[in-house]
Amino acid sequence: MTGGVRVVEEPDAVAWGRVREVSVVCLVEDPDSPGGAELVLHQRDGRWAVPAGRRAPGEDVWDGTVLRVPLETMGFRRQDTHVFAVLDEGSHVAFWVNGGRYAGTRLHAADVSWWSGSVAAGASLLRSQGDDLAATLVETGEESRRTMTYERRTADGHRTLVGAYLAADTPQGGSGFGGSDAEWREARGVLVDALDPSRSSVRFLDHGCANGHLAVSMADWAREAGIELDPYGVDIAPELVALAIADHPALTSHFFVGDALSWVHPAGERFDLVHVLLDVVPADLHRELIQHQLDHVVAGDGRLVLSEYGDPPSSPSAEAHVTRAGHPVSGRTRQPTRAGRARGFPSVWIDA
Repeated sequence: MTGGVRVVEEPDAVAWGRVREVSVVCLVEDPDSPGGAELVLHQRDGRWAVPAGRRAPGEDVWDGTVLRVPLETMGFRRQDTHVFAVLDEGSHVAFWVNGGRYAGTRLHAADVSWWSGSVAAGASLLRSQGDDLAATLVETGEESRRTMTYERRTADGHRTLVGAYLAADTPQGGSGFGGSDAEWREARGVLVDALDPSRSSVRFLDHGCANGHLAVSMADWAREAGIELDPYGVDIAPELVALAIADHPALTSHFFVGDALSWVHPAGERFDLVHVLLDVVPADLHRELIQHQLDHVVAGDGRLVLSEYGDPPSSPSAEAHVTRAGHPVSGRTRQPTRAGRARGFPSVWIDA
């Protein structure tokens, strides 16, 4: 890596057509660590390094390169994606991403040694190797993460997810799941454990619904248990809500555009079972997220179900997040699996 670092505040400040190389500062969010995140480096040629690589011909930098490079170099799967600097007169861009160790079937580096620790310790380690520029990128990326507004993070999340979801060629792919129908059922079907068997019918709301596939899948799975489930969904991306409506025209009035931190039903209606994926907001907003759902979205005798789709050990469990936010856990789903192997964490619920 050569050249000076120029900080950018918005993605539109980058001339994306000129980009030929990316560097990626990989962070694992951890509310218990100093600053709320730990840096992850990988070993390359006997030295510690941040992932870096060339853009492939015809590859979209945001949707492709910054996803592929950490996977191929260190087996790190990005989630949030944020550009924060350009180098070498715009031909090289730097991102910070959060995520964790990848355990899926895509091409990725396995058995690569990781170093993890505070950003300050990582920068010091890189400088001790003579990698001053990498250390500067780590520090600048952490400053970007620490000072980034919720609005910017939300906009970047929209940019990260929408293209990939719209391009998916399976219903589960359009809901962010890279596996087969059977694997989808295996991984997400455990959410039926949160249904109250004493109810013959429930109104179910999925926050971050994307194309609505989880909501309608829950209706099918609940019916197998003798429960009629009426599916609803909310997503912050208008394009994905439009896709949900196009895929499920009979449910046109059941899908809404909205932010999980603030959305309420237009008529003030509430739902018996509400599902929220915790990574729809940063960890420091989980308390606010949960309280808003309980106060304004979940019915008085309903349940709020919370999921964390990351994998141990680099992601905290849903239960850890909920407990840290100060809420008691009322119940847990079974352990989700994939191809018969444990994957991720059980979802948990709070009884209203």
